[in-house]
Amino acid sequence: MLNETKVFQAEGITLEVVDSLYNQCPPSEIKVHACTKAQKIIIRNGTVYLTNLMPNNGLGYVELIGFLVELYEASQVYRLPDVEFAYWHDDNAPGESERTADGKWKWPFAPHGLPPLLAWSKAAVHGAVLVPYCGAFRCPRDSFDAIMGEVHNLSFTPFSQRSEVAFGRWNIFCAWYYRGALKTADGQPAPCPRAHYDELHHKYPQLLLTAAMGRNTSDGTLAHGVPLHSQHKHKYLVSTDGWSISSKFDKYLLLGSAILKAEGLTYGWYYPALRPYEHYLPIMSKHKDDILEVLEWAKAHEAEAEAVGQRAQTFAMRNLNRPMRLCYIFRLLTELSKYMKYTPDCSRRAQCVPLVEEIKFLAKHDHHAHKCRYQEVLAQYGYDDPDGKPGFSGYEELKRKHEEIPAHAGFG
Repeated sequence: MLNETKVFQAEGITLEVVDSLYNQCPPSEIKVHACTKAQKIIIRNGTVYLTNLMPNNGLGYVELIGFLVELYEASQVYRLPDVEFAYWHDDNAPGESERTADGKWKWPFAPHGLPPLLAWSKAAVHGAVLVPYCGAFRCPRDSFDAIMGEVHNLSFTPFSQRSEVAFGRWNIFCAWYYRGALKTADGQPAPCPRAHYDELHHKYPQLLLTAAMGRNTSDGTLAHGVPLHSQHKHKYLVSTDGWSISSKFDKYLLLGSAILKAEGLTYGWYYPALRPYEHYLPIMSKHKDDILEVLEWAKAHEAEAEAVGQRAQTFAMRNLNRPMRLCYIFRLLTELSKYMKYTPDCSRRAQCVPLVEEIKFLAKHDHHAHKCRYQEVLAQYGYDDPDGKPGFSGYEELKRKHEEIPAHAGFG
């Protein structure tokens, strides 16, 4: 995925195009422009600074918090290069950074080039550069990091003793590309898998337990959430995308079950390294009901299906662990820095808040203190970080600054 930085090869990253991220949002824009919703960041002499703060109604999204915490940890493990960029924490990368019909990239707010926009999910048409979905990897109780610590316990349920009913659980909402943009191999538009597999569950309850949350299952009970720590009891796990990539897919890779993954157009930072039939079994691929054929094959070839789950688990533990994610962030920012046509400096921006201070602020905030494991980094680095203020001395100042920013309709 580091190759995606080549979108900057032609023009480089100029001050002019980065300044466009700070310009007042065009009132005619239907989509929320990155000048409002993106978190802008400068790294200078190894220190990470936030050059804008979110309004209160844009504060607290785990997609943003997780990235800030992981970026701060990366800055303490590695000497990060001088670079300026923006992080887009919404489900899909800004639609304005798109490839045109002639193969060029467009960004309508500057005459030349693309700004460096980092995102955790995108389609190939977007010019954003992917980073890990850090919030899902490290913040919740059932985060990737937490489940990785339980792999030993999961192994006590061998594949042969797991249920043969394929399991999936989700809310029913689907990405934009299930409205006709994604077609299966038979040329038909792919239906929303979350809704379609809910219907298939009622037709084939002996094969599928894929009821959407809040709807009745085939036995008349209401479907509810099932902890990820318990889903490994099924041989086959069905993964579907929501508004964008599934935050559960990374975790499913750890469980040792064979994953049946519905095809989609959006992808995450490591997806190109995965191989169908090697790390997962593709569904919603040949036709809308091919999940039934995949399950039939898996049950007739149990050893091969089990091997798919084992390879997925090995891949995840080797490549998606926290040290690898921090290394990836370091390497990505190093690549970005090679295209910088100017030296980033806080003097050009209206505010420049040390990232460590924002993390201390979030760790003390009544509504956000429990949304991530801030102390994992603060206890190691934050309290004697010479680039931040000692203790929580910046809390009241940052609280006031966040409150002074008008709420924006693009959030929440």
